[in-house]
Amino acid sequence: MKTLNYTHKYHQVIIPNRCVLFSIQFLTLLSFLFLASCSNPLEPVDSAEEEKVKAELNDRSFRQFDPEKDAAKRKAVIIDFFDDTEGNIIRMWAQYAEGEYALKEWEIFAKDYKVEKGGSEHRLYFVDPHSYQNIPSECDDCIETKGVSISIRNLYDKDKIQFKINDENKSLPAPFPVFKSWTNFNEDEYFE
Repeated sequence: MKTLNYTHKYHQVIIPNRCVLFSIQFLTLLSFLFLASCSNPLEPVDSAEEEKVKAELNDRSFRQFDPEKDAAKRKAVIIDFFDDTEGNIIRMWAQYAEGEYALKEWEIFAKDYKVEKGGSEHRLYFVDPHSYQNIPSECDDCIETKGVSISIRNLYDKDKIQFKINDENKSLPAPFPVFKSWTNFNEDEYFE
């Protein structure tokens, strides 16, 4: 290994070649990025901020397909913030379909949700959630909901809003895993 020797007044300094310098710089940069990513931990918001988030999302619906709506095999997720007849204000509906037929279809819903914030991310946690599976067979509360949350980035910018579905325990059935990184969802009108 080639090095440059430089003698300082009090001690000798050895400067390694460029490859080693690059490695040190790269590790320093990675350390900085890691620390920066930890600088915005999620924290519960106060009640005023929570009401502001809920007001922003009220009566809105967002949907996305993977890879696309008309694909032969597709995954779909719809996130609704409509107050239904049973008082549920948040709902996540999911489906896996092939051709014209749905093979899996289920939903998680709740009468309330809690909000945490870190940087530009808002994370929504279902409060006392329930679930319902429609396909392949009907069942109530048969979908594991522990560790499931919805992250929203750029909440107040309707042109840049993005979603991410968090499934900490990897327990959600098909179509998951899907939309586990920041994804643009289309906003749609609500149809009954």
